[in-house]
Amino acid sequence: MTGISNNHQIQIADGPLISVITVCLNAAEFIEQTIQSVLSQTYPHIEYIVIDGASTDGTVDIIRKYESRLAYWHSKPDRGLSHAFNLGLAQAHGDWILYLNADDFFLEPTTVGKMVPYLISNSNQDVVFGQVFFMTLSRNPKPAPLRRIFGEPWNWQKFRFKDTIPHQASFINRRYFVRVGVFEEDFRIAMDYELFLRGARELKAHYVPLAVSGMRLGGSSGKNLLRTLRESRLAQEKNSSLPRLVAWLNCLWLLAYRCLGQLAFKILGPIAINIPWPGRCSGTILTNYKFNDYRLKAKGNRSP
Repeated sequence: MTGISNNHQIQIADGPLISVITVCLNAAEFIEQTIQSVLSQTYPHIEYIVIDGASTDGTVDIIRKYESRLAYWHSKPDRGLSHAFNLGLAQAHGDWILYLNADDFFLEPTTVGKMVPYLISNSNQDVVFGQVFFMTLSRNPKPAPLRRIFGEPWNWQKFRFKDTIPHQASFINRRYFVRVGVFEEDFRIAMDYELFLRGARELKAHYVPLAVSGMRLGGSSGKNLLRTLRESRLAQEKNSSLPRLVAWLNCLWLLAYRCLGQLAFKILGPIAINIPWPGRCSGTILTNYKFNDYRLKAKGNRSP
């Protein structure tokens, strides 16, 4: 089994070392924006790791443009998303690990720096997490109208029924991996939910009301709703978070809720800008949002 790196490094004077891991496969359309959003961060103690699953669409050429600024990268076949997560983890040396996939990006160049004080003051926590905005599927994305803002104050009783910790905004303490192990490869979509369920009610999670990342719609969880719900149910059963019957009923309820939500988005989406709906991308969130074009901010890029 792929494990966690033993070469642990700590930045004591200036803040913790943070490992950001991007896994990708045939992601040429958006991978460069993801890379640049990481390399443009103003916080200095970041190691960036990219795990590519042997892409054939030009993704590798894009990664090579930035290889001088990457702590590690490779392009090799793997056994799926969970395996790729673990391959990245095996190369990580940070005190905190965050997974930012190829459709995701940090919302601001100062995002990681803003989270660091919370990491320092909550160094005993298993995970410190913020918020994720669901974004439109475009090169200049905007918050998807009326989509919920993913990430909310920590509550175990709610979490055991559904995932409330977005991995794109989660800084995971490396000590948590040492305690519970790595990602379970049997889970291909809900592997992060299963990982946190292993901590059970003893999971130490701290919520920060800060928008950390954007996540484009159309990822694996969005395209495979039934499989996502099935894996979430299996994770709840595997970790005894819910009794089997309750997990099944909860799965059916979430399916109905998501389907009704899709209908509501189509009907109300065009007028969302006029709807101040707390906890959702609406009103001033839509009017004030401006996409950061990191292509204008990244420095020191190596020519292909």
